[in-house]
Amino acid sequence: MVTLAALWTISLSSILSGASLPIFPTVNLDENTNSSSKYSYQEANFSDNNSSFFSHSRYAISLQVYSSTEWLILVNRQPTFVVKDLANAAIAATKLAAIMNAPDFEPRYLQPIEEGDSYVGKYKDETLFTIPKANVVNPSLNLTQWINNLRVAAGVEPLTLVEAQKQMHQLAITGDRIDGLASWYGPYFQGRQTASGETFEQQDFTAAHPSLPFNTYLKVTNLQNGRSVVVRINDRGPYFGDRNLDLSHAAAIALNSDEAGVVPISATVLVSSIN
Repeated sequence: MVTLAALWTISLSSILSGASLPIFPTVNLDENTNSSSKYSYQEANFSDNNSSFFSHSRYAISLQVYSSTEWLILVNRQPTFVVKDLANAAIAATKLAAIMNAPDFEPRYLQPIEEGDSYVGKYKDETLFTIPKANVVNPSLNLTQWINNLRVAAGVEPLTLVEAQKQMHQLAITGDRIDGLASWYGPYFQGRQTASGETFEQQDFTAAHPSLPFNTYLKVTNLQNGRSVVVRINDRGPYFGDRNLDLSHAAAIALNSDEAGVVPISATVLVSSIN
């Protein structure tokens, strides 16, 4: 049998006042049970007089078991992001509760940022969660989803994929544009070395171009449907006909061009927005 805490609703006022921590309700899970399944909501008991704190707060922050080593952070019972181990989850939930219930909270400052080897969810200068690149294939998708979960829970519109990517990589649009055709490549090249020396990962948002410098970012738009994605150049090609770009499989899926194979595109060069 495996024993896990089922759900913990944090009373921020209890923590700040130095009151004792809550007693965790527990649930016994059979070894064959999927530990990521949903659990019924249970509220922890507090010995102080402020245990009704969240009934008067706009945003109630709670924790739920996600896996044997991960906890799901919920805002008003809406899933938002995942944190490893209970101690870190409690810290993240407490910080989030303080930020979101502050009088000057402004949801538009919830932002996705790439920092070194990590993808980070931030509110202004405060880090809410971190996704190490090594832990997830295409962590930019997780980061976009988690930030959008927070934005929706806070009552504002989610970011589009391109908006999130531009914020994440801190990019600005230029007037330089490439018009032409884009194909895509994937499974056959998975795990092989690209011209830049990187290992090709078909689930990343990358592309091959005959001559653009490596690490150039492009906003690519499928002219057949208007869908867009930001890709980073890390390979050379394509070497077939009059094609201008060879997209990764993930980028082709984002453009809904994976079935067509080759589509007309317009690509705008993006540069760093940091002076």
